[in-house]
Amino acid sequence: MDFSFLKFIKDYLPVVAVFVSAFIAFISTIRHKDLERFYKNAENNLEQIIEPMYYRIKYIEGINNADQKLKNINVFFEIYNFKTINISKMGNRRLIDLFFETEAVLNQYLSNKDDKTEELLLSKVRRLYLAIEKEYWRLFEAIYKDYNWYKKTVDMNYVFRFLSRIFLFIEQTLYAATWIVLGFILIITVENIFNEGNLVEALKSIGAEGFQDIIIVLLMFFFILLIFLYIFVFANEVFVEDTRQKKRIRDYATAGFTLFVDKVIEKIREWKKERANRKEERERTSRSEGND
Repeated sequence: MDFSFLKFIKDYLPVVAVFVSAFIAFISTIRHKDLERFYKNAENNLEQIIEPMYYRIKYIEGINNADQKLKNINVFFEIYNFKTINISKMGNRRLIDLFFETEAVLNQYLSNKDDKTEELLLSKVRRLYLAIEKEYWRLFEAIYKDYNWYKKTVDMNYVFRFLSRIFLFIEQTLYAATWIVLGFILIITVENIFNEGNLVEALKSIGAEGFQDIIIVLLMFFFILLIFLYIFVFANEVFVEDTRQKKRIRDYATAGFTLFVDKVIEKIREWKKERANRKEERERTSRSEGND
């Protein structure tokens, strides 16, 4: 057997090592600069645009009197428009599109104050409020995700701080592993029902017994991971509580399933509202064209 290629690799190993090290350093530098730019932009967007908009539109959503609410909506768009702020600072294209859509409906309502347009305007403002609220908390979580951690551990003994960081890392790893195993269980189950169990047959070739045995093993592994996840969640909550800014106990207690369901329900509601609004807009457009 010819081992000349090993001699070639040995001769050029220092050169390869230099190139690999330079490449890793280059990628790390780019990532570091990207993160710096992201945090700078996120902080500016939150402080200058999103936070003031969020609190003002939140105040509008809390108004019960329709006339007062409509007046404040008009004031909102007098304060926030392309002449007074840099719209691109919102940093989210979908949010910008929704902002312009709501502004267009407001202009339509100001030129033709009827009940249908008023109802559509209030619906659009409600959607805009939810979108701004979502963006506000996303930016907050991104910027301040480690704030409570450092606040809690700054005076902690370095050994306990190191152990706490390891415990947090293990918890996050277990959380991801639990989701992966659960996903694998769902994939095997669906594939066995709708695709004649080809994946199960493939697993049999590497020593698996059958569908039931595979599912039992995976479920056992899933519940073992879940038990350890609970242990580390409890330990982190006791010793370094309130450091996540985002995750809640009930999300971990169900391997994130409740958070997933909440997101699906929210997306379905948004889709239904958007579909109804577009249908209403098409009907109004067709009626106005018919009158012309």
